[in-house]
Amino acid sequence: MKNLITLSICLLVMTTSIASTYTNISFSKKDDGTKMEITLTLNDVKAGQKLSIKDENGVTLYNQTIQKTGIYNSRFDLSALPNGDYYFEHNKDYYTKLIPFTVAQGEVNFDKANEKVIYKPVVRIKNDFIYVSKLDLEQNDVSIDIYYSAKDKSEFKLVQSDEISNTMKIERAYRISEQHKGNYKVVIKSNGHTYNENFKI
Repeated sequence: MKNLITLSICLLVMTTSIASTYTNISFSKKDDGTKMEITLTLNDVKAGQKLSIKDENGVTLYNQTIQKTGIYNSRFDLSALPNGDYYFEHNKDYYTKLIPFTVAQGEVNFDKANEKVIYKPVVRIKNDFIYVSKLDLEQNDVSIDIYYSAKDKSEFKLVQSDEISNTMKIERAYRISEQHKGNYKVVIKSNGHTYNENFKI
């Protein structure tokens, strides 16, 4: 129990640190005082990472590939969006950062308190085992499906399915039979995202 509490505190500190140093948002205003443009600054970005704007249903309204490693700065006019809830999604190597905001009558407001870090699952293959690990501070439902195909990659068959809930640190190991060499696909669903890993044994 003591180890779990210590881990929780460390994870909370790490997440708070990411949230507090990760983004900076400033507004530039028109002459009449209305909010027109925002400048979004992201620290520690890498070339090739993706930045998107999505609505509350997860529909992508804007998508950009970051071109330079370092600090990212860009201006956005969000005031023309219809009234509603939206979020920036920055897709990094090991986690995704969500930056929510609302638009109401051309007024844009960011909800800094509800910025969120979603950690991606990690899939490793070693010694005929598939290892799946994932950190989920909110302990959401996670599904893990493993598919196998002996020949054609288009003919995958489900060979293992797991549903996990109320778990902050997920660690699973699946043994691969020596008689089942071929193509594998691991599909992990969590936090409204789907992650796919394909490999051959």
